[in-house]
Amino acid sequence: MIRLLLNLPDQHDLDDPSVERDPRRLRKALSELPVLNLEESLRRVLDTLEPLNEQKLEFRQRLRLMDVYLPTAQRLYDTAEPLRLRQSPLTRRQRVEIVDAVERLCRGMADGFKRIVLEWHRAGVERRDQPRFAQVLRRTVRQLGCQLVHSYRFYRPLPPFLFLELNQLYRLARHLGLHEAAPATEGVPHLAAHFQALSLLAACDPFHLAEGQVDAWYPVLLKYVPDCRLVPGNSWKGTPEGLFYLDLLGDSVPRPCVFLQPPVAGEDPHLLDARKALQAMHAALAALPADRRPRRAEAGILKSLLPEVRGEAGEQRREPRRPDGRWMRILGGLEAIHAWLGQPSPDRSAVSAWQVRDASDQGYRLACGDDVTAVLGAGELLCVLADSADDQARPHLALVRWVRNGRDGGSEIGVERLAGVPAPVRLQPDDEPGSDYPALFLSAPGQPARLVAPAGLYRPGRALTILAGERAVAARCADSVLDSPLLDCFEFTSG
Repeated sequence: MIRLLLNLPDQHDLDDPSVERDPRRLRKALSELPVLNLEESLRRVLDTLEPLNEQKLEFRQRLRLMDVYLPTAQRLYDTAEPLRLRQSPLTRRQRVEIVDAVERLCRGMADGFKRIVLEWHRAGVERRDQPRFAQVLRRTVRQLGCQLVHSYRFYRPLPPFLFLELNQLYRLARHLGLHEAAPATEGVPHLAAHFQALSLLAACDPFHLAEGQVDAWYPVLLKYVPDCRLVPGNSWKGTPEGLFYLDLLGDSVPRPCVFLQPPVAGEDPHLLDARKALQAMHAALAALPADRRPRRAEAGILKSLLPEVRGEAGEQRREPRRPDGRWMRILGGLEAIHAWLGQPSPDRSAVSAWQVRDASDQGYRLACGDDVTAVLGAGELLCVLADSADDQARPHLALVRWVRNGRDGGSEIGVERLAGVPAPVRLQPDDEPGSDYPALFLSAPGQPARLVAPAGLYRPGRALTILAGERAVAARCADSVLDSPLLDCFEFTSG
């Protein structure tokens, strides 16, 4: 028998009155949640789900209850997608509390299903029960996947031992021949598909992805994983691009083989061969017009999973960084920066203080004591308004390249500085009569002037009018100089 080591909360024998044991009453209570109040809905669900996980129950009874929770938990999880939260009329404190609550919800759902798997496995799975056990295994992996994606989408630390648990559940399912068991509902991915898609997502370096990209990429990866193979082995011949190393008895994130030297040490080494899937992505992009390809998820996935490697595997030159300690006052978001720079007495409540941990000629590593992962993501535009080391410093722009949140609640970001001094302007594309977009004009000595505009505005050769105060300048989009899904930065020509 395969031994399972799963991270679970302690349980007690007390009869907890907050634990609803009747599936019908539980279903009725969940149907009465306030649909428009996400914060209250999460509180009510957690008030019953977490005590359930601490209450000793027969695993079949627990399974009936977890099946009732599942649709509601999925709805709440989907509602907490970063862009939806940003567009909701919530305060910053409310967004952070909702993100925290969804993290607990994902953990609670995963804990409930893990407990069922553990106890059912110990009791022995009879042949007639294997289809139902396969469903429970798949749902457990799916809930662990929700934990993983939620950590990535809000740049939070990964839950402890998450990959160890995913690997164990996949090994168990494969041992029983259930890893590719077809779900009863047509079109629902099997366990192996979820496991391989999560492995590839982890290999994409998700903490460097812009807000919303993790949620967009995961279903695309699920679409292509039928072309993947997971095979035993720790060595390969020829070009390793498209191969990823996993140790199914380890707790490590899958690693691209281009950064490894074979043979790779491991207790249960496996290779995830995604070459055919990546070729299918190439073919899908090739069938599209050239101007549509960069916006497709496949383009970003290929760029992440097939990194350009120079020199020795794993060796990449990094810009030298210098220890620092100064403080900066920073404002985030194109519209907020545009409004600030255009007002004689701007509102200072949205400005936050960050300490520079280290710096280079091209950027900074910044830290603050607050959790900003619910309101700030990779690809976000920042404006440095004040620098404690230089009272005469003029505002300058920076682009967030990565975000991470420490377990103590503080946050760190890595930013790339954009050369030039920003000035607020407005853009009116000639092919959109009546439209008007906020933008920033960037000028720097020895460099062509550039415009920073909302994502989707740039198209090569597109005619537009630049409004700077009372002055109107006819222009055309020239070369794009920045790769970001959240904004466009491009040079322009007059006329």
